[in-house]
Amino acid sequence: MDHFGVSAPGPTGGNHGIPAQTIHVGIVAINGANAIDFMGPIDAFNEANRSLATPVRYKVDLISPASGSIVGSSGVRMLPDKVIGPGLDTSYDTILVAGSHELRTPRDNQPLIDWLIRAAPTTRRMCATCTGTFVLASAGLLNQRRVATHRDYTESFATMFPRVIVEPDRLFARDGSYYTAVGGMAGIDLCLYLIENDCGQATFLDVARMLVIFVRRPGNQPQVSDFLKAQSIQNSQIGQVMDWALSNLTADLSVDALAKRAAMSSRNFSRAFMDEMMTTPARFVESIRVEAARILLETTPLSVQQISHRVGFGSPANMRRAFIRAFQTPPAEYRENIGATLAANAP
Repeated sequence: MDHFGVSAPGPTGGNHGIPAQTIHVGIVAINGANAIDFMGPIDAFNEANRSLATPVRYKVDLISPASGSIVGSSGVRMLPDKVIGPGLDTSYDTILVAGSHELRTPRDNQPLIDWLIRAAPTTRRMCATCTGTFVLASAGLLNQRRVATHRDYTESFATMFPRVIVEPDRLFARDGSYYTAVGGMAGIDLCLYLIENDCGQATFLDVARMLVIFVRRPGNQPQVSDFLKAQSIQNSQIGQVMDWALSNLTADLSVDALAKRAAMSSRNFSRAFMDEMMTTPARFVESIRVEAARILLETTPLSVQQISHRVGFGSPANMRRAFIRAFQTPPAEYRENIGATLAANAP
């Protein structure tokens, strides 16, 4: 019978014969789950098993609350390795609950909730992506904890679970032994974070290269990038101006200059922009310059001074002030913390 478990490839890792440390991971998926929310983590842990930079190996079980195939949101069918019930006595180091539309109704998932309550005291890390947070919260495991969940469900989650602290615009969050992510690619970002903590940066980079992930995104990044917001503007006059601005970050992007390019008065442009983007033109211009700077910090060896001119800040001091407002850390320290310079990512 085919299954999706990932087993450790032998009693020793590839790290000079050092005995392997096996980390047992349980990934819970139910009907309606997005495949990327459980197959993405499974693939990430599997690639970590191929790395020769660490003796750590993962054994991953795909777990279902019910027997039979798991039918994903796209119709794909998977057979679980384990089924929640009296016969499931496996202890897991890490449990991850993948999101599904069907997880937002606690009364339909009581066996899963009961199992999570029993498992939590002996589990080192409890994780959830997207609506998987609803199950952990229904189990009472997230009370007084900070969590991240998909922006489409933030309001309903906060209403249902007032004792949980919702981080409304984060990719993932950690609070003690609990890790939550918004789902999709952010679930893979979370797994990369777990893998780096378990195995070190060299293995993290091995996994990122194999999965062709250009840079790892930190958890405090917004769920929707400012570049995407700029490309989604409905007002055609403002949209055309912002398309131009994205390609001309070093140009004069003052309110007066942008309004002139839109053939509008500065006052009308500012008002229309605020209606469309819920922020001022000046703040938005700063945010897209910061995002461009962040990408260059993570992916090139350019100096802070070079980047500050390339993205339109004009000086390292201006860029530093804007970066601290956005990330609460200066650019040089951000680059050091993210560990994603061009040299580090070189094959």
